[in-house]
This record gives sequence, structure tokens and C-alpha cells, in this order.
Amino acid sequence: MSVKSVLCSIAALFVTGGAAGGEFADFLSPQWSFVALDKGAAREVNTVPAGAVKFSLDKNFCTDFDVVSGKKYRAMDECIVYNEFTLDKEQTIALGMGADWWFEAYLNGKVIHSAMDYAIGNGKNFVSYKNHILMVKGKKGKNVLAVFVRMGKKSHKFACKALSIVSADQAAPLTITGDAAQITGNIKLMNGASGGPFCSSGWDKKPSASLRDWLEMRIPYVRNHDVAHLSGFGGPNIVDVHMIFPDFSKDPHDPASYDFTLTDRYMQWMQQGNSKVFYRLGASIEHAPKKYGTKVPPDYKKWAVICEHIIRHYNEGWANGFRMNIEYWEIWNEADISSGKSDKKTWQGTDEQFFEFYRVAALHLKKSFPKLKIGGPSGAGDEKWAERFLKAMTTGERVPMDFFSWHIYCCEPEAALVKSHFFREMLDRFGYKDTESILNEWNYVRTWRDMIPNMKAIHSLKGAIFTSGMMCVGQNMPVDMMMYYFIAPNTSWNGTAKPFIGERQKSFYSFVVWAKLLDLGRQIKLDIQDKNGLYAVGATDGKGKVGILLVRYTDEEKLPDDLPVTLKIRSADLRGIRAYLLDDDHDLEEISSIRAGEDGSVKFTMKANTLIYLEN
Repeated sequence: MSVKSVLCSIAALFVTGGAAGGEFADFLSPQWSFVALDKGAAREVNTVPAGAVKFSLDKNFCTDFDVVSGKKYRAMDECIVYNEFTLDKEQTIALGMGADWWFEAYLNGKVIHSAMDYAIGNGKNFVSYKNHILMVKGKKGKNVLAVFVRMGKKSHKFACKALSIVSADQAAPLTITGDAAQITGNIKLMNGASGGPFCSSGWDKKPSASLRDWLEMRIPYVRNHDVAHLSGFGGPNIVDVHMIFPDFSKDPHDPASYDFTLTDRYMQWMQQGNSKVFYRLGASIEHAPKKYGTKVPPDYKKWAVICEHIIRHYNEGWANGFRMNIEYWEIWNEADISSGKSDKKTWQGTDEQFFEFYRVAALHLKKSFPKLKIGGPSGAGDEKWAERFLKAMTTGERVPMDFFSWHIYCCEPEAALVKSHFFREMLDRFGYKDTESILNEWNYVRTWRDMIPNMKAIHSLKGAIFTSGMMCVGQNMPVDMMMYYFIAPNTSWNGTAKPFIGERQKSFYSFVVWAKLLDLGRQIKLDIQDKNGLYAVGATDGKGKVGILLVRYTDEEKLPDDLPVTLKIRSADLRGIRAYLLDDDHDLEEISSIRAGEDGSVKFTMKANTLIYLEN
């Protein structure tokens, strides 16, 4: 029997119940040991040294070495963590682990995984036990897991979890059960985007291909950040506060001080696209050496009054304006990526200046428009900066915050999952329990050191499957809305259409299929094991119609084998089920090979980096 067959047989025990009744026993000890190392010191990987510091992982199977040791470590500092566990027989075990930033794992003195390549390291731009999945042979009796970590500059975190074989092996057979009568909530707006469609020069003419595709994707919200970088929208002369109000010395109450011309045109285009605008008040990111819009406003209150009049122009008709009923108004963008930097791209001042600036603006705008949603700070995801920001917002007069917006660029959907829980728990801890958590910038990025592989992925099938995987994860994580960066013609970040050509690409269908789930409206319960690389969301209209989205994503270059899947949904008639496939050869086209069996179950196989949508 092959190794693959053995693993599949073991996996079947977990899927069907097996001898152990389907329960997975965590073989790792809850007690870990920590030893700090001098730079270049020898590694003891066979036994736990005397005097090691004892600790436990948190509920996310993670720890921070700064907390464990009680000291602040620096980049390139080193340590080893140990876990002693016992097995009643020799057997294959599965482990998931990750660290910030380099690590090497040993089991009983032998290397089982190395992430020590200087340029790559952990390679996942977040720390989770899902970073690296290992299947190794454990021995009968006592085993010693030792993990050497060389710390990075962003954090000093480590994560590890014992896994079942079915969750570790990406090709082990899987049975998914569900119940269409058990409603777990509404399908959320995971398919928002930044950018917008280019429309024709006159609205009485034939709509552009960009607009037609946008309407078919049915983007519910469009965020207008960075649209000033695209000439088709009006170039640098739109949306940003310093372009609408070009001379800060002018009277903010005088309509003549404002230039709304091109921004008005952009906003009307967005109405053509049937999308609600999520308006970012502030400035687009500035990569050039000279900065114009990201300077610290000389008068915070006056800046807030200017924004007040921008809102009145688009919502109340002020200055020959409109009544667009725009609900979300976001203050600034990514001040945290400029924190402590010499080349500041988003905020030219200090963190303390930004905190006071945000406070003044938010208090004024919320007082002026109590029924609108005022929020921010549109952070790039720096957790420590975000905590300092919220502490500043709750010191003295409490600053109201209808939504907290944040960003992440990653190559694994689990990165967003980890980050979302951190921000939700942080908001609750600071008393912002009713504040929405909105992820309004995200896309595929493996590393910022080389953008070419990122762009290739975004414009490929893998990018589309990643996009759908992110939406599925978002549906089940504590966020209220998500917005992809960036859907507009002629930008390399747009995975839905070829730049300058406009021809549809695979990610277009990721948005189309999510709109199908939104049409059904309510999410149904799916019992899906913690399967490595498989994501699923089910929905119903409450009248017997169901839709199931299954997404199989991997970022690895070497793709795993086909995955056998059995789907069983209670309280739903799957006879006559229709299946739609997104892969290299199909653009969400119906396929005839997937049908329900006599027992009502649906059996099929999924290749890696493909999507299947089923509906009755």
C-alpha cells in the first residue's frame, strides 16, 4: 500500500468516525518551555534544558516571546521552545506552526522543517499555526519537539497546533454536512471594492465595457481611495480633500473655495454602477519624494469644517450639489505605515499629531452628522499602532467611532482571519463593541520585495481562487464588510480585467458567484472540518433553494492531488443539482459531471485552485 493510501485510510477514520468515534485527541502537552539563546549559541534539541521558562499558548495557539520572557526582544534575537509529549504507539502525526520570522523545527533531534531562508523566512506575512503544515512520524513513548526561532522586526510571535490528518492532508477524502434549516446569519457584503467603472464620456451613449462588467459583478460598495492615481477618473484632481479645497487659506463656508467639478463626475459615474460610495476623506498615498496631500493640516478644526461641507455637497445639495445619501465617511488612510519612517507616504506628522487630528475631525463630523457613519483610521494593519490609536481615542473625551477600517495584503486567507479576531477583541476591550470592523483594502501579496510574482498571481486563476477564499473566510470572521483593492481599468491590481485591454479575467467570476449567495440572502450551517486549503459557504432563500460555494486554494507552487468531496445537506432537495466550475478551462460554466446520488449526497473531486458553485 502506498504512503498516500495509508494517509487517506487514516483520514477516513476521522471523516467517518472510525474507531475513535471521530474525536481528535491533541497529542501535544499544554505546557511549553522557553529558552533564550545568545547569538550563535549551540542548539540543544534533544532535551529540555534546566531552568527553561514554562508557558502555555493562547486560545489561538500562539504566544509572544516578549510576554513569555518579560523582556523586549530585537530582530535577529534567538530562542528555542520545547514541547514534550507522549504517544502510545509509533504513528504519523500532523503539526501546524509558524513564527516571526525564521524557524527550524526538530522532532527527537531530527530536522522536520526549516524556514531559515533569509529572504523568505516564515513566508506568510502573518503568524499562525496554519503557516506550515507538517506530517511526520512520532515514536512510541516520549517525544521532544524543539523549535529554534530567530526573531523578526515586526513581532516575536510563535504558533503551533496538533492537527488531525484530515485537516493536514490536502488530498485526504472529506465529507461536508450541512442543514439548510439552520440559519447562522445573513450573507455579508464581502464583495465591495475600491475604484469603480469607467463610463462613457456621455451618459446618453452606449455604456462602456467596464461599466457593463461592473454591473454584472454587482459591487455593493465602492471605496474612492486612490482613484486620483487613474487618469480615466480625472487624475490627481479628484476626491482628495486638498484637491477639492486647493487653497487652505480660503473660507471653508464659501462655495467658491471648492472645486467639485471632476469629483462630481466621478461620483455620478459610481451611481451609474449602482454602487454605494464609501467616501475616504483625506489623501491618496504619495510615493514621490515631494508630498502634497499627506501634509499635516495647519488647522485641524478647519480641515474638519471643510470635510463637513464636502459631505453637505454630496448629501444635502450644498454648493449646487447632490442628495446621494452617502452613509460611510472615512477619515484618512494608513497613517500607520508612515509611523517612524523617514519617507512618509501617508502622514507627514507624528503619531501623536495624527491621533489629535483624528479626534478633532471625528468629534466635529459626528456632531454635525449624528446619523451618518463616521470612522477610520483606515490602518494598514499595525496592531501595536492600532492599540495606541484606540487608547488615545478613549483618553479624555471619548471619540465616537461607527466603524474601524483596516487593511491586509497576504497570500493566505487565514492571515485576514487572525487579524480580524485581533481587531475585534481590541475594539471590544476599548469599549467599541458596536463599532463595525471593515476590511476595506485587501489583495494577494506574498512579499513586498518583488511585486512581479504578486501581479502574476492577481491576474491568474490562483488570484481568483484566493479572492473567493478571502470572501468565504470573511463571511465567517468578525468583519462586517470587505472591499477588494482595486477594480478599475488600467491598474495592475485589478484581477477582474486585463489592464488597458478590458478582457475579463478569472477574478471577475469570483465577484459574480458571491452575488449569487447574496441573492439567496441567508447563510446555512455547514459542518466542514478544519480542512487545509478548502473554504465553503452555503446560503438559502428560505424557500427551498440553496447555493453552496466551495473554494480549494493553495499558494504552493507544487499543487496537491485531487480532493474527493462528499456533500450532504439536510432539509434541502439536491436532486437536479446544477454545478458551475471555475478553473483554467471553465469560466463559471455549468458542468454535467456532478449530480446527486440516490441517497441525496453529491460526490465529486476538486483540483487545487478551483472553485465549484452548486445550486438546486
